[in-house]
Amino acid sequence: MEPELEAARAGSQAVEIIYLEQGLHRTPKKLPEMIQERIDQAASYATVIVLGYGLCSNSLVGVTARRQKLIVPRCHDCISLFLGSPARYDAVFRDHPGTYYLTPGWVKENQDPLGTYQVEYLPKYGSKVALWAIRESLKNYTHIALISSGMPESEVLRRRALENAEFLNMTYIEFEGNLSYFEKIIRGPYKAEEFLQLQPGETITQSLYF
Repeated sequence: MEPELEAARAGSQAVEIIYLEQGLHRTPKKLPEMIQERIDQAASYATVIVLGYGLCSNSLVGVTARRQKLIVPRCHDCISLFLGSPARYDAVFRDHPGTYYLTPGWVKENQDPLGTYQVEYLPKYGSKVALWAIRESLKNYTHIALISSGMPESEVLRRRALENAEFLNMTYIEFEGNLSYFEKIIRGPYKAEEFLQLQPGETITQSLYF
Protein backbone atom coordinates (compact mmCIF):
# COMPACT_ATOMS: atom_id res chain seq x y z
CA MET A 1 0.00 0.00 0.00
CA GLU A 2 2.98 2.31 0.24
CA PRO A 3 2.62 3.96 -3.21
CA GLU A 4 -1.07 4.68 -2.63
CA LEU A 5 -0.63 5.91 0.95
CA GLU A 6 2.24 8.20 0.04
CA ALA A 7 0.18 9.67 -2.80
CA ALA A 8 -2.81 10.08 -0.48
CA ARG A 9 -0.88 11.93 2.21
CA ALA A 10 0.63 14.55 -0.10
CA GLY A 11 0.40 17.82 1.81
CA SER A 12 -0.01 16.02 5.15
CA GLN A 13 3.62 15.33 5.98
CA ALA A 14 2.99 15.69 9.72
CA VAL A 15 1.31 12.28 9.54
CA GLU A 16 3.67 9.45 10.41
CA ILE A 17 3.18 6.18 8.56
CA ILE A 18 4.74 2.99 9.92
CA TYR A 19 5.03 0.21 7.35
CA LEU A 20 5.26 -3.50 8.09
CA GLU A 21 6.65 -6.13 5.74
CA GLN A 22 4.32 -7.03 2.91
CA GLY A 23 5.08 -10.73 3.28
CA LEU A 24 3.41 -10.81 6.69
CA HIS A 25 0.09 -10.80 4.86
CA ARG A 26 0.73 -14.47 4.12
CA THR A 27 1.10 -15.31 7.84
CA PRO A 28 -1.96 -13.63 9.41
CA LYS A 29 -1.49 -15.39 12.77
CA LYS A 30 1.71 -13.39 13.32
CA LEU A 31 0.20 -10.02 12.48
CA PRO A 32 -1.80 -9.19 15.65
CA GLU A 33 1.29 -9.38 17.87
CA MET A 34 3.40 -7.28 15.49
CA ILE A 35 0.66 -4.69 14.96
CA GLN A 36 0.09 -4.49 18.72
CA GLU A 37 3.78 -3.89 19.27
CA ARG A 38 3.74 -0.94 16.85
CA ILE A 39 0.57 0.45 18.46
CA ASP A 40 2.16 0.28 21.90
CA GLN A 41 5.27 2.05 20.66
CA ALA A 42 3.24 4.86 19.08
CA ALA A 43 0.83 5.17 22.02
CA SER A 44 3.31 7.28 23.99
CA TYR A 45 3.20 10.17 21.50
CA ALA A 46 0.42 9.71 18.92
CA THR A 47 -2.72 11.84 18.99
CA VAL A 48 -4.67 9.30 16.92
CA ILE A 49 -3.74 5.84 15.65
CA VAL A 50 -5.31 4.58 12.41
CA LEU A 51 -4.63 1.12 11.02
CA GLY A 52 -4.25 0.45 7.30
CA TYR A 53 -5.55 -3.11 7.41
CA GLY A 54 -8.76 -4.91 6.65
CA LEU A 55 -9.84 -7.84 8.83
CA CYS A 56 -7.98 -10.06 6.32
CA SER A 57 -8.10 -13.64 7.65
CA ASN A 58 -8.68 -12.35 11.19
CA SER A 59 -5.23 -10.75 11.24
CA LEU A 60 -6.51 -7.92 13.48
CA VAL A 61 -8.47 -10.02 15.99
CA GLY A 62 -7.07 -9.45 19.48
CA VAL A 63 -5.46 -6.07 18.74
CA THR A 64 -6.28 -3.60 21.53
CA ALA A 65 -6.54 0.18 21.73
CA ARG A 66 -4.22 1.53 24.41
CA ARG A 67 -4.00 5.14 25.53
CA GLN A 68 -5.96 6.66 22.68
CA LYS A 69 -8.77 5.77 20.33
CA LEU A 70 -7.91 3.26 17.62
CA ILE A 71 -9.48 3.74 14.18
CA VAL A 72 -9.71 0.76 11.84
CA PRO A 73 -11.13 0.41 8.30
CA ARG A 74 -14.44 -1.45 8.44
CA CYS A 75 -13.64 -3.88 5.65
CA HIS A 76 -13.07 -7.61 5.50
CA ASP A 77 -10.58 -7.47 2.65
CA CYS A 78 -7.93 -4.81 2.08
CA ILE A 79 -8.87 -4.76 -1.61
CA SER A 80 -11.68 -2.45 -0.44
CA LEU A 81 -9.02 0.16 0.29
CA PHE A 82 -7.73 0.07 -3.28
CA LEU A 83 -11.22 0.24 -4.79
CA GLY A 84 -12.28 3.21 -2.66
CA SER A 85 -14.89 1.73 -0.32
CA PRO A 86 -16.33 -1.50 1.11
CA ALA A 87 -19.49 -0.89 -0.92
CA ARG A 88 -17.59 -0.85 -4.21
CA TYR A 89 -15.67 -3.97 -3.24
CA ASP A 90 -18.94 -5.76 -2.51
CA ALA A 91 -20.30 -4.74 -5.91
CA VAL A 92 -17.16 -5.84 -7.77
CA PHE A 93 -17.02 -9.11 -5.82
CA ARG A 94 -20.68 -9.80 -6.63
CA ASP A 95 -20.25 -9.06 -10.35
CA HIS A 96 -16.90 -10.83 -10.76
CA PRO A 97 -16.64 -13.85 -8.45
CA GLY A 98 -13.50 -15.94 -8.72
CA THR A 99 -11.20 -12.94 -9.24
CA TYR A 100 -7.60 -12.70 -8.06
CA TYR A 101 -6.69 -9.03 -7.57
CA LEU A 102 -3.30 -7.47 -8.29
CA THR A 103 -2.17 -4.06 -7.04
CA PRO A 104 0.92 -2.11 -8.13
CA GLY A 105 2.81 -2.86 -4.90
CA TRP A 106 1.90 -6.54 -5.05
CA VAL A 107 3.26 -6.83 -8.60
CA LYS A 108 6.42 -4.79 -8.01
CA GLU A 109 7.37 -6.92 -5.00
CA ASN A 110 6.94 -10.19 -6.94
CA GLN A 111 3.97 -11.17 -4.77
CA ASP A 112 1.86 -11.86 -7.86
CA PRO A 113 1.31 -15.52 -8.83
CA LEU A 114 3.95 -15.41 -11.57
CA GLY A 115 6.43 -13.90 -9.11
CA THR A 116 5.66 -16.57 -6.53
CA TYR A 117 6.19 -19.25 -9.17
CA GLN A 118 9.48 -17.77 -10.43
CA VAL A 119 11.06 -16.65 -7.16
CA GLU A 120 9.74 -19.10 -4.59
CA TYR A 121 8.38 -22.30 -6.13
CA LEU A 122 10.62 -22.85 -9.16
CA PRO A 123 13.99 -22.88 -7.31
CA LYS A 124 12.56 -25.07 -4.57
CA TYR A 125 10.52 -27.62 -6.51
CA GLY A 126 11.56 -27.53 -10.16
CA SER A 127 9.35 -26.56 -13.10
CA LYS A 128 6.87 -29.46 -13.15
CA VAL A 129 5.96 -29.44 -9.45
CA ALA A 130 6.16 -25.65 -9.23
CA LEU A 131 3.71 -25.24 -12.09
CA TRP A 132 1.31 -27.73 -10.51
CA ALA A 133 1.60 -26.03 -7.10
CA ILE A 134 0.86 -22.49 -8.30
CA ARG A 135 -2.06 -23.61 -10.47
CA GLU A 136 -3.44 -25.82 -7.73
CA SER A 137 -3.31 -22.95 -5.22
CA LEU A 138 -5.34 -20.76 -7.60
CA LYS A 139 -7.69 -23.39 -9.04
CA ASN A 140 -10.79 -21.61 -7.73
CA TYR A 141 -9.98 -18.37 -9.59
CA THR A 142 -11.08 -17.65 -13.15
CA HIS A 143 -9.98 -14.00 -13.55
CA ILE A 144 -6.89 -11.89 -12.89
CA ALA A 145 -7.69 -8.24 -12.22
CA LEU A 146 -5.30 -5.31 -12.04
CA ILE A 147 -6.44 -2.41 -9.86
CA SER A 148 -4.97 0.66 -11.52
CA SER A 149 -4.79 3.80 -9.37
CA GLY A 150 -2.68 5.94 -11.68
CA MET A 151 0.57 4.93 -10.03
CA PRO A 152 3.88 5.33 -11.94
CA GLU A 153 4.92 2.63 -14.42
CA SER A 154 1.30 1.68 -15.05
CA GLU A 155 2.07 0.18 -18.47
CA VAL A 156 4.80 -2.05 -17.01
CA LEU A 157 2.39 -3.22 -14.32
CA ARG A 158 -0.32 -3.87 -16.89
CA ARG A 159 2.00 -6.01 -19.01
CA ARG A 160 2.96 -8.02 -15.95
CA ALA A 161 -0.69 -8.52 -15.00
CA LEU A 162 -1.43 -9.70 -18.54
CA GLU A 163 1.48 -12.15 -18.29
CA ASN A 164 -0.07 -13.54 -15.11
CA ALA A 165 -3.40 -14.04 -16.83
CA GLU A 166 -1.81 -15.79 -19.82
CA PHE A 167 0.41 -17.96 -17.62
CA LEU A 168 -2.55 -19.12 -15.53
CA ASN A 169 -5.00 -19.29 -18.45
CA MET A 170 -7.32 -16.80 -16.75
CA THR A 171 -9.37 -13.94 -18.13
CA TYR A 172 -7.78 -10.52 -17.65
CA ILE A 173 -9.84 -7.60 -16.40
CA GLU A 174 -8.91 -4.20 -15.03
CA PHE A 175 -10.55 -1.96 -12.46
CA GLU A 176 -9.92 1.70 -11.91
CA GLY A 177 -8.59 2.23 -8.41
CA ASN A 178 -9.56 5.05 -6.11
CA LEU A 179 -7.39 6.73 -3.46
CA SER A 180 -10.32 8.11 -1.46
CA TYR A 181 -10.25 5.40 1.23
CA PHE A 182 -6.51 5.91 1.67
CA GLU A 183 -7.08 9.65 1.93
CA LYS A 184 -9.65 9.05 4.67
CA ILE A 185 -7.16 6.87 6.54
CA ILE A 186 -4.76 9.82 6.51
CA ARG A 187 -7.12 12.66 7.39
CA GLY A 188 -10.69 11.37 7.84
CA PRO A 189 -13.62 11.72 8.04
CA TYR A 190 -13.95 8.43 9.92
CA LYS A 191 -17.61 7.65 9.27
CA ALA A 192 -19.15 4.64 10.98
CA GLU A 193 -19.97 2.84 7.73
CA GLU A 194 -16.29 2.84 6.74
CA PHE A 195 -14.36 2.80 10.03
CA LEU A 196 -14.49 1.17 13.44
CA GLN A 197 -13.61 3.44 16.37
CA LEU A 198 -12.33 1.62 19.44
CA GLN A 199 -12.05 3.41 22.76
CA PRO A 200 -9.02 2.83 25.03
CA GLY A 201 -9.18 -0.69 26.42
CA GLU A 202 -11.38 -2.08 23.64
CA THR A 203 -10.20 -5.03 21.56
CA ILE A 204 -10.86 -5.87 17.91
CA THR A 205 -13.14 -8.87 17.48
CA GLN A 206 -14.57 -10.46 14.36
CA SER A 207 -18.10 -9.57 15.45
CA LEU A 208 -17.37 -5.84 15.12
CA TYR A 209 -17.34 -6.25 11.33
CA PHE A 210 -20.85 -7.68 11.09
